[in-house]
Amino acid sequence: YMLTGRAPFEHDRPMKVMMDHVHTPVVAPSELRPEVPEDLELVVLRCLAKDPQDRYPDAEAVRAALLDCDAAGLWDRETAKRWWEEYGCPQKRAKDKAVLAAAGA
Repeated sequence: YMLTGRAPFEHDRPMKVMMDHVHTPVVAPSELRPEVPEDLELVVLRCLAKDPQDRYPDAEAVRAALLDCDAAGLWDRETAKRWWEEYGCPQKRAKDKAVLAAAGA
């Protein structure tokens, strides 16, 4: 979702989403957002592999793979904040705004 602005599988019923997670190939992020770097896409696709043996063994391995991506040094908190404001989950953004407004921020 963070790369494409949509979940890997979207349906109106949770059971359909679960079935897709098991059986349906994931659409490569670059098919939805051509600017997604190839090395980052490979990390994401490995994380979403159907067979657990094909996934990274642990979070540290994912972290290492992400740090090896060419774009790793291009993100900071401000870049992430701007991305979230433009592409983040609309429901979550609405809740964030409501909380900040209630807090007087």
